[in-house]
Amino acid sequence: MPLMFRTMKKEDDNHPAVDYSGKGLGVRGAAVNGQTDISTDASGMVILDGSGMSVAPSWRELPFFLIPKRLIEHAPAARGSQSLHCFRMGDGQFIDSPIAAGLELKVDKPLHGNITPEEPVTLQQFQQDLANTRGQWTIDES
Repeated sequence: MPLMFRTMKKEDDNHPAVDYSGKGLGVRGAAVNGQTDISTDASGMVILDGSGMSVAPSWRELPFFLIPKRLIEHAPAARGSQSLHCFRMGDGQFIDSPIAAGLELKVDKPLHGNITPEEPVTLQQFQQDLANTRGQWTIDES
């Protein structure tokens, strides 16, 4: 499984919060502040166009506004909310590959990829598949 990073809010058990706002483990299927992460067709199935939950090969490669300010010593441009934490999952090369049941990584740029459904599913199923990975994400801000 590829090594992937994402900043997310955390729960008391130090795993990411399942959340559909763009700040947690999930995707924005409906617009949040004008942004969506995926599109669905008329029957409610996720359109397989490479979009999904955004990840990077290192937390230092994430947009500066997502890196928590407390990490400014390691990332001088860090401007993100202190409520966000850098989570990691996997340990392999950052390339297109399966990551969990029903999910795969689609790399669209060398320093960015999206976790997408492997096949057409409902938005609800995609959100559940993402939530099922919750225990595999660990905080890593080193």
